[in-house]
Amino acid sequence: MKKLNALNINGLTITIGLVLGLYSGAAFAQTNLIINGSFESGGAAEGVFQGWDWTGPAGNNSDYGVAQSTIAPDVAQQGDFYTYFHGHPNDGTQDCLGQSVNLTVGAQYNITYYLGTDGTTLNTNAAMWVVIGSSFAIDYSVDTLLTAYYPNSANALPYQKFTTIFTATNANPILSFHGVDPFSSILLDNVSMTLVVPSPQLNVTVSPTSKLVFTWNSSTSGFLLQGNLSLLTTNWVTLTNQPVTVGSSNQIILPAPASNLFYRLTLP
Repeated sequence: MKKLNALNINGLTITIGLVLGLYSGAAFAQTNLIINGSFESGGAAEGVFQGWDWTGPAGNNSDYGVAQSTIAPDVAQQGDFYTYFHGHPNDGTQDCLGQSVNLTVGAQYNITYYLGTDGTTLNTNAAMWVVIGSSFAIDYSVDTLLTAYYPNSANALPYQKFTTIFTATNANPILSFHGVDPFSSILLDNVSMTLVVPSPQLNVTVSPTSKLVFTWNSSTSGFLLQGNLSLLTTNWVTLTNQPVTVGSSNQIILPAPASNLFYRLTLP
């Protein structure tokens, strides 16, 4: 979304376009709070998940673990390794995997992961439940259900991305996965949890010396100011001017442009 400001500078009306929102991969600039979310550390092993501190293999028909394969459909969504789940719906057992995370209560987090299968799940009651909360279980009195995945296909299903914006109510919840698939495997890979960074409002005014004064909230750090002659191109240029803190705002002062320009904030 964009906002146009018509500014009169030395008798010349110049349109300044302020583009609202985050750009340039803001989500990827944040730290993944999940340790070994792509299962690349520790190698392939049954029942061993490096960095994951909660495991609960099913009592029967279980051999879940981390695998490495290049033969489809047993492949990673990202990198070389992935994890697979079995469990058995007929005896009520599940393969369970979880990790404790340190969150700020009230803050929002983007949780993503990829689920697929490596064989038939047709009429097998295969399922994967993804929950986050204070228990390493599925207890809806303290846990939030993020995904109920019920694959039911004669063929293997490719990875599907699941994304949830989660508001933390607990400083140390457990993100956990609970799978059953008696005849094939449910595959899990590329688990990520990142802090959602609020997009600051970019504002522009004209100084008494006819310069452009750009400001945005100083509580949102790391943003850079970019300029472009047109919204129809991708030729955004990051300005080398460093913001200074004035009160509660970041501020950059620029000479007035000779023609119309668009500006936006971005995370590197």
